Amino acid sequence: MYRRVIVALDVDSLEEAERFIFPEAYVYKVGWRLFAREGFKALKFLEGKGKKVFLDLKLGDIPSAVEAALREIFKYSPYMTTIHAVSGKEAFVRARALREEMGKDTIILGVTLLTSLSSEDVKAMGIASVEEGVKALAGVVEAGGGDGVVCSAQELMLLKDFKLLKVVPGIRLAEEKGDQKRVATPYEAFQSGADFIVVGREILHAPDPRRRFIEILMDAGFLDFSH
Repeated sequence: MYRRVIVALDVDSLEEAERFIFPEAYVYKVGWRLFAREGFKALKFLEGKGKKVFLDLKLGDIPSAVEAALREIFKYSPYMTTIHAVSGKEAFVRARALREEMGKDTIILGVTLLTSLSSEDVKAMGIASVEEGVKALAGVVEAGGGDGVVCSAQELMLLKDFKLLKVVPGIRLAEEKGDQKRVATPYEAFQSGADFIVVGREILHAPDPRRRFIEILMDAGFLDFSH
């Protein structure tokens, strides 16, 4: 099973999710779309399939509220979970302390700027550039003791000196971008320094989802069927 390519289960039910459970895939992302309907049942469902869960709820609130939410989340021991970096350094300090207190090993990630945001979107927020915003938010995560960041492939080289895991969404094999503006191929992402990539649309919309997952592994250089 391949840990570094994460399948995003952006679906509406566990019945629908069943179609995307492959023997080769190990980590699955559960975001708000599925969690809002199924809750922690989604984590139990994937655990029952022998899979790890990246619970991507992008917690964004005052540190005490983030800590309270994480206390419930950590009970289910997800492989990874996310906090919006705009929650500030203290949110990550508390998250790390809580993880130690509860004896868990969940990877704590900070979300920088969503891949759906363009340069124009970021400037409209009063941020000089995507690069400046991502670097500043990564600094918040690192200062608070977070384990990694979620960023696009375009910012990976900018963050090469940060001692943080890099988790990269916005992965495409083709040119179509959908609602994500800052995208890359699997090969490009890993060559630029990604530790993990998250793939949703490419797999969920494919006629043969498992075959497309294999094609992504091949593009990333993890499989070679040429011999």
